[in-house]
Amino acid sequence: MKLYIKRFNQRGVTLIELLVVMGLLSGLLIVMASIFTAAADVQKDSRSYSATLSNGQFIMARLNYDIARASAITTPGSLGASASDLALTIGGNTYTYARNGSNFQLTDNVGTDNLNSDDVSISNLNFQELGNTGGKPTITYSFTVTSTVTGDGGPDTQTFDSTAGLR
Repeated sequence: MKLYIKRFNQRGVTLIELLVVMGLLSGLLIVMASIFTAAADVQKDSRSYSATLSNGQFIMARLNYDIARASAITTPGSLGASASDLALTIGGNTYTYARNGSNFQLTDNVGTDNLNSDDVSISNLNFQELGNTGGKPTITYSFTVTSTVTGDGGPDTQTFDSTAGLR
């Protein structure tokens, strides 16, 4: 003899309900993945731009500071002359700015330091001496900073130029 028990409020999930929920969750997952990818791309672009701008501004500030406190300019050697490096005399020491590979380097009596980070490369470095005969020399300079971090639009590149004079 079999005993049958009547179950009340027994509910199950049909195959169609299961497929609908899986479809909705798949759609949500696709939307979340595209939002995450877009956010990662914006972050890369922002990092590229920020690295380029901050390195360029730091190099300009350092050059302007050292040129203003220099007592003499050794290279370029004469008015109107251009060079790919800059040599200054500051407090009896020689400070030389030059590009070595993709780095912008400062060499002084202490040693050699890179002035740019690993996130950028420096190119098109040029210094030109300006001024009047008998007056204090002035240096105009330019350089290009290119990010090594590549966003969707490719690497960020910016050219910086300025003029600074001895005081």
